[in-house]
Amino acid sequence: MKKTQTLTTIGMLVAVMMSAEGAIAAHQNSTPAPGANRTTFTFPAAGAVTRTVEDKLQELVSVKDFGAVGDGVRDDTAAIQAALDAASGSGRSAFSLYFPSVPGGFYKVSDTLVIDDMHGIVIHGDGALTHRGTHNAAIRWYGSESKPVFQVIGQTAKKSHPNFFITFRDLTISGYPSSLPKEGILPANIALSGIHIGTLHGQQEPTVNRRAIVENVHITNCRFGIWAGNADGLNTDHATTLIKGCELYGNAQAGLHWGTGNAIVNLVSCDVFANGWAGDAFAVDAYSAPVGANVHLAAGYLDIVSYTSAGLGDTKPTTADIYQGNGRVSIINAWSDVHGYFFYQAVASPSCETLARHVGQVTGVRHYEGSMKESNTPHSMRIVSPGTFVSGCLVYGNIDVDSGLDGRPVFAGINFIRKNATYIGSGVNTVRSLTVLGNAGDNAQVLLGGADSGVPLSHRGNHVPQILSMGDNPTLFQALDASGGGSAISFHANTKDADQGHQLLMNGFFLPMGILPMDAYAMVWLLELGGSQGWRIKGHDRAGFSSEIPIPLFADFGGLKAPPLSGARSEVTFQPPARHDPPRSQSGDHWIGSMYFDKRTNKLRVNTGGSTWEDLH
Repeated sequence: MKKTQTLTTIGMLVAVMMSAEGAIAAHQNSTPAPGANRTTFTFPAAGAVTRTVEDKLQELVSVKDFGAVGDGVRDDTAAIQAALDAASGSGRSAFSLYFPSVPGGFYKVSDTLVIDDMHGIVIHGDGALTHRGTHNAAIRWYGSESKPVFQVIGQTAKKSHPNFFITFRDLTISGYPSSLPKEGILPANIALSGIHIGTLHGQQEPTVNRRAIVENVHITNCRFGIWAGNADGLNTDHATTLIKGCELYGNAQAGLHWGTGNAIVNLVSCDVFANGWAGDAFAVDAYSAPVGANVHLAAGYLDIVSYTSAGLGDTKPTTADIYQGNGRVSIINAWSDVHGYFFYQAVASPSCETLARHVGQVTGVRHYEGSMKESNTPHSMRIVSPGTFVSGCLVYGNIDVDSGLDGRPVFAGINFIRKNATYIGSGVNTVRSLTVLGNAGDNAQVLLGGADSGVPLSHRGNHVPQILSMGDNPTLFQALDASGGGSAISFHANTKDADQGHQLLMNGFFLPMGILPMDAYAMVWLLELGGSQGWRIKGHDRAGFSSEIPIPLFADFGGLKAPPLSGARSEVTFQPPARHDPPRSQSGDHWIGSMYFDKRTNKLRVNTGGSTWEDLH
């Protein structure tokens, strides 16, 4: 029989379920115990069926069902741990644990809340705060030691399964009762981490955690907002963790520290700011080197997508916004107001099979804030990993390229905001392993890979499309001077290892009447490099129909030539082109000073102005 629910009846039912044993039994068995209150409930909609209120209430398990109060006075550690323990073991396939917000209060925690041997648990509240406050499921650390607030262990020694599908959602976690001081000595009892995936030092246990999710969670006032790894260097297998829509703010050493070898973490649409300002306050220990960053990758794979960050003045990270100490990082779309380095790549780990480096990409970064100066942001990135691809970025500071000839990082479409900011480092000024495509400074530029030291490298951009091609591989490219006011192409090459088969085809021209790139009738130069020939230039007749120019319509423009003898480079001379007729005259003194060998008279001729050509002998 359907009855009207009253607050009194519901209150009696909640009281019955307050003990841990009662909560567990209710969750395991949906059949009411003999003599239980059978007050019913029907959802107010057509087609809804009648259920007991007891059956309805057990769908939502709250930490209050286990005795947590959330008033900010009582220590709720034991009650919350009892609720978590109820979800542990192979008998649990799923468990949702709710932290209801308490107006004017919070959940006081004095020891680590351990999540071990769980499958499918969802730990959730009423929503994360923009900043730490006194409601919306705020969990605050009041421990006497620096330990994690939540720890996900997932021990492989358990006979039951390790942790699978652990979810934190809609929570605020604070690692200290108040905001951390920015000056002086940090409190010794700040929480080690808000969420800790892995072991503590001395636990000596490899860990496994599969498919964790942290979503809409605010973590602040810890040493690390989120820390993952094994403190004793043992193998871990934490894949894959998704951190989505979170705010990691005001954590002393890092917002996120990821340090597992066999693991992938995805940081998506997160605000990570004002972390790492006390990075150098921590000596090397089991949890980190003295690095301060918003995000610190110590090992594993990290993918960052749609990232925003900040750190100015006393909240600036001591090392970098994003710091790669090992592993592999990919960054796709980021807005960073952090003063100092946005991305610092200290090293990139080789794969164990081939010793090849893990290759990442940095795409769509904006690293700029209005108060940046050369004194507070001299550099924006440091790149050392071979094959790292950086594209479509707007940066304030220099890009430091420190790599050998095996490096060859590639940059495409990089715009420097600060005047005279450019590429620096050993990879630019010493071993020439820099590869640049697109914009450097404000103008078109293409730099292609590896040359000897001492070769002048104008890599700041200029008003003329510039080509700098270095190395011994054939290259095909074109440069368009869209303004028509430049002098076309500046070309440099190191050819000491080139052979006779190496060629370079260049096409550079002004676009007057819609001429298409690589048009057959546009000016084209064919450079043949190496061998006894040295360096010869051939040019395409712009008219394209001269009977003098055989198929494929290239005429010999002359070039440097050496005898076919080994080691005869000191005997290189210039050989002018051979023609039957002078080149067609252009307006003014276009050809003045030019020369060619007249094949009809066997004489060398030179232009003295306009269409006047005179014999030299």
